[in-house]
Formats: sequence, structure tokens, C-alpha cells
Amino acid sequence: MIATPGFLAAVTLGTLVIRVPARQSQGAQAPWSAAFAADDAAIPDDTVLRAELQKAIDLRRREHFDRVLDARDPGELIEHATLTDAALDRHILGIDALFVVGDELFGYLFRPENGWGSGGEDRKAIDYTPRLRRIHQGLSGGPDAFGCFSCHSKGGPDGAGTQTQNAFLRGDGEWTAGADQRNAPHLLGLGPIACLAREMSAELQGQAAGARERAKTAGHRVEQVLTTKGVSFGRITADPDGTLDSRGVEGVDPDLTIRPFGWKGHQATLRDMAEESLHIHQGLLSKRIQLAVRDGTLDPGPYGKGPWWDVDEDGVSLEIDSGMLTTLVGYLAQLEVPVIRPPRDPGLLDAWAAGRSRFDEIGCSGCHVPTLELVDPKLDARQSVEPGQVAFVIDVAKDGDGPRIEPKYGGYVTSYLVHLFSDLKRHDMGAALATPAPQGAIPARVFLTRPLWGLAETAPYLHDGRAPTVHDAIVLHGGEAAKARDAYLALDEHARASVRVFLTSLSREPKLFVP
Repeated sequence: MIATPGFLAAVTLGTLVIRVPARQSQGAQAPWSAAFAADDAAIPDDTVLRAELQKAIDLRRREHFDRVLDARDPGELIEHATLTDAALDRHILGIDALFVVGDELFGYLFRPENGWGSGGEDRKAIDYTPRLRRIHQGLSGGPDAFGCFSCHSKGGPDGAGTQTQNAFLRGDGEWTAGADQRNAPHLLGLGPIACLAREMSAELQGQAAGARERAKTAGHRVEQVLTTKGVSFGRITADPDGTLDSRGVEGVDPDLTIRPFGWKGHQATLRDMAEESLHIHQGLLSKRIQLAVRDGTLDPGPYGKGPWWDVDEDGVSLEIDSGMLTTLVGYLAQLEVPVIRPPRDPGLLDAWAAGRSRFDEIGCSGCHVPTLELVDPKLDARQSVEPGQVAFVIDVAKDGDGPRIEPKYGGYVTSYLVHLFSDLKRHDMGAALATPAPQGAIPARVFLTRPLWGLAETAPYLHDGRAPTVHDAIVLHGGEAAKARDAYLALDEHARASVRVFLTSLSREPKLFVP
């Protein structure tokens, strides 16, 4: 093959890593087989390789431009990394542009003049130096990083964090003792997860509403089993007067809203998670928070003691507007989904196949459900915002970076298979994994079932990164997972190793990039 000028330019900039497109699903396959990555040894054809190479070069050039622009005019870059509400209303830029701009915002290093941090110091003083706080001070957070990407880089862009990047939440600002340690999870596949949670919430709430109506009509109590996408969430009881008894509900809040974000599953939407993360990790307050403090609908305690327009007393009034949140949500919703990459070595491949079967046999798939089926892959990046604003809809099955979730059937009308290995339900994980204190109404021992897709690139494991290996993470499971843990430990070492071989195939697709 003749080397093109673009190819030579890329080689001079650094090492090339080849990204291999995932195989398309064909015919009747095992429900998880469509997520398989192609053989790493396969070289894509020239058309695919040139397209990927051009994409990598364009990204490198844009990053170089951003650095030069920021050096020339400090503060100018933040305007290039955000879409305003006016631009979103008029759809000046499309879905692809939203992803590119969101990528820049995700990588932007916030500064005191942007509202980074909090406090009444003179931020324009010559001797002022920003101070990171790895151990958070109460609910107000750190700040513990200047940018989102600072703690999401393990295993590649948008990945997990190392243990040295752990955040110590709800601490005293000084000592690790008593703080709630958290390891940053990877961010891949968040769009499909958000859509799944929305559908599951709607189905559970619909079942509860149906039980209420039947109780009113029949004049006696009605008990309703709560099940969505094959996952049981207990039961709910409705009385003839319309009241609901939620004491039998399992793994979800009484309002039956699936909250798939956060280690304990405390946030329902990408927008809420992004807003919270910007606050506790960068000390940035959204316009929505300020207005809620002004209107008295939100306790200002976690945010500061200043007036509503500068509640964190950092001298900056407008820090994060709704357009910035939409930009970030639009980016996160379009990130690639992880894939399954079986080993190529024949001996390891046999172990992988055996491990896949044992994963089910010992009970791991009871909570780490391999595949959930998504009906509607469309997500409004602007929800929930002010009424009357134009929606900015993202199709998580078609838009953004690949690989993406794949259709269950051919044709225009189909559902989609999301191979996340989670039931999006909370479970009691036992005393060994308990956090120092409850998180809101979520008990210390309770966690959301962590999606396992992408696991191979995210060591160390568990919510606080205490487990250096997959084996260590399994052994620390307790509570509702104790039976599966004991079944794993009852296997001989060869059989246990096969389970670990399978789990380490839950990875991400290699990509081509220019360092």
C-alpha cells in the first residue's frame, strides 16, 4: 500500500493504534454475541483505515488549536467548548458538532475566573494559587480536579480513575478517616443506560398506577408484582383510597424511579449527574442551583453562605448555564459502548467459553444481567429544562462514537440489545463493603449493581478501588451476593480462572489515535 501524505503526517506525530470495527450481528446469535469485537489482528480495508486516520488527525489538530488559542487568549476556549441555549434552540450545529464541542468541554481545565472552587479569596491577586482538596469538606465537595478528564482516563479517554485519584466524599477537608472514598468509574455507554433507566421507571410506575386504579374499582387491596425487563423489584400494594404501600419494593426508591448513576444509584439522569459532579469535583454551580436557592426550593447549605447569585462566594455569578450542561450531556450520551473481546489463544479461548457458562451457573448473572433490551434509543439532551425549549434529541443507537448498541432484528423497527451486565437495581452487599455512613436514604451496605462492561480496563475494582484484581473484588462480595461468591470459591482454581478470563474479556474496542 502506498503511504499517503496523511498517513506519513500521523506517523511523524506518534504511534498509531488501530481501531477495528465491531462485527455486525447476523442471524440468530446468542444474546450477547453481537457485542463481540473483531479479531485484533485483522486490518481494516483502506477506506475504513483512511477515515479513522483522518478522524484521529482532525482530533489531534483540534486539541493543538485549543492549546494555542487558550495560550493566546485565556478564557476564550470556554466559549468554543459550549453551545448556548440560543444555538441549541435554532439547531445551528448538529449532533456530530455537539459531540465535538462536548469533548472539548469535558477536557477543559476550569480556572478560578470560571468559578472553579469556592471561598472569598481575592482571586485576582498576584499571589493567589488555586488549592485542590482531595478530601472533600462536607457536601460542598473539593474541588479535587480542574477538569472532568482528570479522573476519567484509565484504559483510554472517558475511562476510569486510578486509586490515587479517588475522591473522599463528605469529609472534614483534612483527614481521610470518616470520609466516603470513591473511585471514578468509566463513562462508556451512559446514553443507553440512561434510556434503559427511563423505560424501566416508566414500566414500574405504570404497574403501580394500574394497581391503584384496580384497587379503587374493586374496593379492596390489590398487590402488584413489580417486574421490568425481566428484573424483579418486589411488589407494591394499593388500597381503595389510592394510597400505595411500598414496603415490599426492592432495589429501588419508593417512587419507583430507577437511578442508574453513582455507585449507590442516587441520580436518575445524566444531566443531574453532570451537574452534581461539576459542583463537588470542580466547585462549579449551575444556574439552576442558583435560581433554586433564590426561590427557596433548595437548601443553600451544601453550596455556600453567599447571596443566591454568588452562593459559593467566589466572585463569579454565572458558572455553569443550561447550555453547558446540555453540551456535556450530549457528549456523554454519545460515547462508545464497551465490547466483548475473547482471547485469540486456543487454550485461553476454551477457558473463556467455560468461564462464560460458569458465570451463569454460579449465579453472577442473577444481578449482573448480561443483556437488557432497549425499545426507545432516543434521548433529549436538554431534559429536564425550562418548558417550551426545543428538544435536542440524540439517538444513542445511531449517533456518536462507535461501537454502539446493536439492533436485535434487521429492519427499521427493532429493539436494541444493551450488554451492560447489570440489572440497574440496588442490593445489600454486606458489611465488608459498607460505606462509613448512608448516602441520603440509601443504607451504607447498599449499592447499585455495577455494570461490568468495560471491566478489563478499569482496575482497581469496587467503589473505593480497594480490590486490585477481579478475584479480590469477587471475594469481597457479601450480603445478597454471598451465595454467588461462595459458589465461585467452591470451584477449583482452574474453574475460577476461567471465570476471570471471561470477565477480563469485557473490554473496549481498540482505537486509532495520534498522540
